[in-house]
Amino acid sequence: MNISKIMIAAIALCGVSQAMAAGVTRLTGASASSVNVARAAKVLCTNAGGTYTLYKTTTSTSSLGNQFTGVCSVDFENTTLDQIRVNVAGGSETAVINASLGGNVATGFLVPTGACTALGAGTGSLAFLAAGEMRSCGTTLADNATSNGGFLDVEGQFFNPAYSAEDFASAGFSQVFGVAVNTTLYNALQAFQKTAAGGNIVPAACAAGDVTAACQPSLSKAQINTLINNGTGTSSAKRQGGAFLTGSGTTAITYCMRPQTSGTQQAAQLYFLNYGGNGSLGGKQTIVPAGTSLSVGGTVRYAAVVNSGSGDVRNCLNDATGYRFGVLSAENNPIGGSDSYRFVRVNEVAAAEGVAGSSQTATAITGRYDFVYETVAYCPGGTCDPFIDAIAGVLPAGASTPGLFLTGVESKFGRGGNSAVPYSSR
Repeated sequence: MNISKIMIAAIALCGVSQAMAAGVTRLTGASASSVNVARAAKVLCTNAGGTYTLYKTTTSTSSLGNQFTGVCSVDFENTTLDQIRVNVAGGSETAVINASLGGNVATGFLVPTGACTALGAGTGSLAFLAAGEMRSCGTTLADNATSNGGFLDVEGQFFNPAYSAEDFASAGFSQVFGVAVNTTLYNALQAFQKTAAGGNIVPAACAAGDVTAACQPSLSKAQINTLINNGTGTSSAKRQGGAFLTGSGTTAITYCMRPQTSGTQQAAQLYFLNYGGNGSLGGKQTIVPAGTSLSVGGTVRYAAVVNSGSGDVRNCLNDATGYRFGVLSAENNPIGGSDSYRFVRVNEVAAAEGVAGSSQTATAITGRYDFVYETVAYCPGGTCDPFIDAIAGVLPAGASTPGLFLTGVESKFGRGGNSAVPYSSR
């Protein structure tokens, strides 16, 4: 895009977004893949010879947040767009709910202005952004509009069986998920699992707080199932509090869950509760009701707290109060950033290497770790937004896209386009 002197003056007076509104696209949907969307946008801008700037609502240099806007000084490669506004606060299903050709429900988007403050170089999951390439604009979402669709972590029919399969297309990549805990639970699990009572799962030589794969404590699928299913009776294991996980104590356990519109939540329910098993003998278990609080003798032992986006789950898990756990996509990596939460192994297999900047996909690619689902895009009538197509075309193989890998390219393992099907070699 060639910007004339008149347009430059307009930008100065009206702000970037108003002057370039014709080149704007808006995406809603999965927060699990949002960092890689921002990363792909930068690649598309750089490939076109432009300068990329990411505008966000917070001052964190390691966490993206639920709303952000990417601006390129020229049109993104293979598009007529120079700005992408993203709101993933509601999770995957908002790709449909907020789309103009879907639910047609407007939501807020961040509008870049000259008042936005420059930030330093990105760290952690945002390390691909240099100093000055990020700007903090505050939390006002001045653009109330519908979206052009977006990505979902699992097929749309898991959110609403009335959705048409024809409106969803493979995004071409698979998303790895993990179980994360706060530091209080991480340290308690690590200490307990060094003992015979704890299964000697963690080597005795591991230092307290060691995050390398071999030293990470583990939670089993059975334990997670127990903590997120709807069993809340007087004999429920949830009422044991910390003793259920660490052998002793009554420390309250908090489940940092997501709403039902979240693809991360649907992925957790598919993986741990067999949500794909419908019918009288299907084996599906129901998720614990949001807001559940269980007490014994007036003392809270368990709570399920709903968090709108992935950033809210991270905030929940960064709280060291009591024992906290939740599910996050593996594009999140707290090592090297300001987040204090930590990933644990699932069934004694690690997805996270415990290293800043790592791909966190190696065990999934080799089929040793199977908490993995194939991302889809909402493309009404089979037609995707041009930016969605462009993103899918530039996501590279390897560690530069943390938490995801190219389906059928980097691994023979997958679900064959059906999240209810077991993860296997194909």
